[in-house]
Amino acid sequence: MLGTPTAVTGTIATVLAASGFFGGKAPPAALPEVRATRDGAVFEEWASEGGDLWSEGSAHVEPECNWWNGSVTYTSDLCSHFSLSRMASNSAGRAIERAVRCAAWYETECVLSPEIGVGMPAAFVYNPETTGMRMIIAPRIVPETESEADLDIRTVRVQDVTERTNGRVTEMNYTTRVEFLPGGSRAPVSETLQGSDAYCIQLLREAFSDDCWRNLD
Repeated sequence: MLGTPTAVTGTIATVLAASGFFGGKAPPAALPEVRATRDGAVFEEWASEGGDLWSEGSAHVEPECNWWNGSVTYTSDLCSHFSLSRMASNSAGRAIERAVRCAAWYETECVLSPEIGVGMPAAFVYNPETTGMRMIIAPRIVPETESEADLDIRTVRVQDVTERTNGRVTEMNYTTRVEFLPGGSRAPVSETLQGSDAYCIQLLREAFSDDCWRNLD
């Protein structure tokens, strides 16, 4: 399912690919855990990828997006630095292609890896420089310093655009400092993200299990 975070004042921030959201808090412990992909595969098979993915007419075939609704927490055998450093460069192209298809079909600027049948913990956010998607793998949120005590918390509405409901209101950090592996690279980078990109990272952190992040952080 999709969610559109908008400031309560009405300013559109982004479109997030989820409706269940717990706003900066850990998901309830009672949530069932499920594998990010069936049988722990790096990629689930998509019937829509048969033949040439970018052949004529392929853009008109609905991709098998499976939107997270906040009712489960994902686990993955790929929640390790060794696995991710190997997969980051080898699997990025295919993963980004899937993210682009789901983002275009549902008009969202944020896609989470399990939503496109990808096992590694990654978020895909809109890249204005290429009009495509950036792949942000295993983002670790860098704690703020004392001088950042007045962290900018925004009230955000996460809206289900598939049903056009009012969604739910939550609080999220407008600015988030993260360390991550970029898709296609084995060299980690540090970056400060704002707005929709920061919201997407926070959503990914909530979607995957605490055990996954303990192994990676």
